[in-house]
Amino acid sequence: MLRSNEFKLLNIKFDNLSSLETLEKIKYIINNGIKSYIVTGNAYHIIVLEKDNEFKEVYKNAALVLADGTSLVLVSKILLRPLKERVTGSDLFEEICKIAWQKSKRIFILGGTNNSEKIAISKLKKKYKKIIVSAYSPPFGFESDNLETKKIINMINDFNSDILFVCTGSPKSEKWIYKNFNSLDIILACPLGAALDFFAGTKKRAPKWIQEIGFEWLYRLMQEPRRLWKRYLIGNLIFSGIVIKEIFRFFLKK
Repeated sequence: MLRSNEFKLLNIKFDNLSSLETLEKIKYIINNGIKSYIVTGNAYHIIVLEKDNEFKEVYKNAALVLADGTSLVLVSKILLRPLKERVTGSDLFEEICKIAWQKSKRIFILGGTNNSEKIAISKLKKKYKKIIVSAYSPPFGFESDNLETKKIINMINDFNSDILFVCTGSPKSEKWIYKNFNSLDIILACPLGAALDFFAGTKKRAPKWIQEIGFEWLYRLMQEPRRLWKRYLIGNLIFSGIVIKEIFRFFLKK
């Protein structure tokens, strides 16, 4: 599919789509059986992308590159190519599940902590009668274990999965999809970070008003300071430096 009206940062092209337009693109992919994967970018991804060539390849080959971070929307405005809105993986999770249910497509969820994958399946089956969904929470280090990866691929394919959610952390999820993409008999793969935990309720998502003012990261940091302090406090400083360089580069070309 051709991208239109893109926003570019670090030579990575983000699709400038609203949430509704994104869902229409996803429906098109599913309806036409176009084997694809999407990525949902944020400030942390930008930091990784600056130095990680493999992650750049993941992004360059994605069918859709969406801006999941408020910071990216803000930077797009500064660089005079404003993105329409933030499109979050957390919101997409249930919307894609709803599309799958409507079209009788089969869902496989890879990931989950504290039984979030089992809770999510239970919630989905209560809300969407006859939805076809299975899940597996892999062991730590699965991405480096060839036998475990082969086992997971067989599970996904044996289930005749159409849609795959990989919720095992970033950039692990994105890289696993990219590395094993050709072996997966699916239509759409979606690495969606904490979306599974938020949907299951094992982690609490920030209230809407906090999301809208751009402080969802701070809300998450307050919930998991030990795990996330480096990513958000140091990461935000690194991201700011990257953005400042991009702004100077952009306006010097003018």
